[in-house]
Amino acid sequence: MPTHNSHLAAVRCAQDRTPRISSNDWRCCCGALLGIHRDGLMHVSFARGHEYLFSYPATATCRRCGTMSQTKGPAR
Repeated sequence: MPTHNSHLAAVRCAQDRTPRISSNDWRCCCGALLGIHRDGLMHVSFARGHEYLFSYPATATCRRCGTMSQTKGPAR
């Protein structure tokens, strides 16, 4: 039987999925996160736990819209 506070878990879960936009984010023109600039490298992670660090320049194809994007390094 649902309790008075049972909806809080669903609200908390929805809040955790909100995108946290940072100046270190590398995003596609559709808004999808492609990678994060960290310590002079590009950090890319995938849903199954695969993580990669790339040097610049980096090129990626967006999994959401198929657009190819390139970054030459973090914005200064």
